[in-house]
Amino acid sequence: MKRVLLVGSILAGLAVAAQAAGPTDADLLRDAETPGDVLTYGMGPLGQRYSPLDRIHTGNVQRLVPAWAFSLGGEKQRGQESQPIVYDGTIYVTGSYSRVFAVDARTGRKKWEYNARLPEGIMPCCDVVNRGAAIYGDKIIFGTLDARLVALDRNTGRVVWNVKVEDHQGGYAITAAPLIVKGKVVTGVSGGEFGIVGKVNA
Repeated sequence: MKRVLLVGSILAGLAVAAQAAGPTDADLLRDAETPGDVLTYGMGPLGQRYSPLDRIHTGNVQRLVPAWAFSLGGEKQRGQESQPIVYDGTIYVTGSYSRVFAVDARTGRKKWEYNARLPEGIMPCCDVVNRGAAIYGDKIIFGTLDARLVALDRNTGRVVWNVKVEDHQGGYAITAAPLIVKGKVVTGVSGGEFGIVGKVNA
């Protein structure tokens, strides 16, 4: 009996540790098959945003009512084009002017907020919106209007790393959600209206 309890405790501990470590490459590839979370932009590598959940359908959708509301507002509310990431009971959503929010999915309570320190003279070609973040392990990663990639600790919002992708003074910006492929962060740049050379970086 003691051996069974010990094995059960070890397995439970490993499951908790795996959840604490966060999504892996394999988890991201299976995103479309795991409707309990949203781990990638487009809900899987095909980007179809299809969910097999069937509890909400044409017969009951009219009975839905708001459970809570959360504002990305203030003076920086300039449009919301982000697809949220949902993992382990937390919604991670980006806002305009390179901001990220972590919100409790059950209560709508803000867990943390990150505001990128944007330099003077940014030249976003396509408004100041942000279209989403990526999750990988214990990090939330997103692009900024001054063409940087920032990785945040998903539990605290603390900056883990901050990398320059291109020179924002040349008209470069990042507004798209990055993708994670085999441990690499893949991102593109905005700025075609300024004659910049479009590129994809990993």
